[in-house]
Amino acid sequence: MLRRTSHVKHGCSLLRKGLAALVTLVWQALLPAQATTLARMDVAQLTAHSTAVARVRCISSAVRIDPSGVWTVTTFEVSDVWKGSLPATVSVRLPGGRAGGLVVHVDGAPRFVPGEEAVLFLEPVGNREVTITSWAQGTFRIARSCSSPVEEATQDTAELCVLNSGTGRPGAGGRRRIPVARLRAEVERAAWRQP
Repeated sequence: MLRRTSHVKHGCSLLRKGLAALVTLVWQALLPAQATTLARMDVAQLTAHSTAVARVRCISSAVRIDPSGVWTVTTFEVSDVWKGSLPATVSVRLPGGRAGGLVVHVDGAPRFVPGEEAVLFLEPVGNREVTITSWAQGTFRIARSCSSPVEEATQDTAELCVLNSGTGRPGAGGRRRIPVARLRAEVERAAWRQP
């Protein structure tokens, strides 16, 4: 009798594990697939699609959860406006973030740490908040080299594969180590050409 009970318990355990695996597979199949695809935009296109372009320094980040999703709102001090107009500080809202045990990761949505400097291409999203045009493509991180006094910016998409809208083929993502002064000149030239 003990032997039989052991088989019954073992059978129930396998059945429970099988049902749990089935429920997990069905649940994952019902969840919508999420992926981020970026169409390549050069500096002129980013400038044209943005209402403001500015050099900024990250002050802080906070996660906000509302009925529309999980958002990271990062506050930046604006140090230099290259296009448009901005207040002294600006709040940038991007999808995803970590709140308690909940983690929502969205490919292509940049994250920032306090003190970090960047050039951002911005567009409004309401409630006095803005977002970054084409997320990672509209983000250029500023770095200073020990060997050179020239500040350089690297586009967040430099490590990503980006879809070329002209050819429909994926290719290298973004620009690396562009002098900040040259990036500014490209933005100002593109903004001047706009109607």
